[in-house]
Amino acid sequence: MKGMRGAIRKGVASLGSNSSLAEIAAILKRGKRFLLMTHEDPDPDGIGSMLALGKGLVDSGKHVALLTSQPVMGSLRLLKGSERIVNRLDPGWDFDVALALDSAEKTRLGELMEYLPSHGILINIDHHISNDYFGDLNFVDSDSSSTGELVFGLMKAAGLAIDHDVAENLFAAIQADTGSFKYSNTTSKALKIAADLVEYGARPWDIARKVMDGYTISRLRLLEMALGAIEFYHKGAIGMMSLTQGMFQKSGAQQADSERLVDYPRFVFGVELAVLMRESGKNDYKFSLRSNSRVNVALLASRFGGGGHVRAAGFEYHGSLNGIKGDFLQEAVRFLDETSG
Repeated sequence: MKGMRGAIRKGVASLGSNSSLAEIAAILKRGKRFLLMTHEDPDPDGIGSMLALGKGLVDSGKHVALLTSQPVMGSLRLLKGSERIVNRLDPGWDFDVALALDSAEKTRLGELMEYLPSHGILINIDHHISNDYFGDLNFVDSDSSSTGELVFGLMKAAGLAIDHDVAENLFAAIQADTGSFKYSNTTSKALKIAADLVEYGARPWDIARKVMDGYTISRLRLLEMALGAIEFYHKGAIGMMSLTQGMFQKSGAQQADSERLVDYPRFVFGVELAVLMRESGKNDYKFSLRSNSRVNVALLASRFGGGGHVRAAGFEYHGSLNGIKGDFLQEAVRFLDETSG
């Protein structure tokens, strides 16, 4: 194993730089044992990318572990191969390559950071503009619609097979991060890759029904309460939706059921900045931010220790709700005023 790690590490780019697709593809070909991870509160892009790349590696004869910090919940369990995902590694399981997928920074891996290799190779594959290039090898492209789009290119470069299950998971990743191909990150390249994945067997209508549009009764009840809690600020330019622990308990919904609810205030005419403020624990809050056209929400989120994309970002906060809400709204108004022209 040490010999394999040494052979893989030889010639690795320095920390903080971007690596070529060919360089990372070569690592996938030479490596034998792989650990694949994605960020906390995983979404379809992270899970779909992990499942797709994991199956491609397994089908090429590699040993692969798929790891998340929490159990896969909700509609993500309907993705092909999700039952292979674990939340802890066996003490004796070892690997020579670890891949962090869809994580803008190392801390987004949460508890999984304990598994980061001290001797092996860490590959960082991501599309967030705020990525800090924390890997030994980094394949980061903020112009890509999704990590799924990057994984598709990587699998093709590495000669990994793309079957029906792989195609379905990659399509789900791209479909989710482009908002069913209606967000501004929907490029001609993303559409071409989606078309290729349909040729490989992905069925867009079936994936949309399972991953994007599949509502449980509890999720619908949560949405009912969430819609009643929307507030508008700054002459209707800011739409803020708040979800409390009590709402989750009353509806019977899970935290994963709140994914994409931030789109509802964004749908309102006149709203430029949509905000979902979710209570995740005692004095713990998660903010999801969406912009319709002007505001760079990645920059806005960075003021509070977060990050993301120009049109979609977020941050976490621990402390008084009244304090963070006031501070955030003040900063959000300033951002809107600066971009009003």
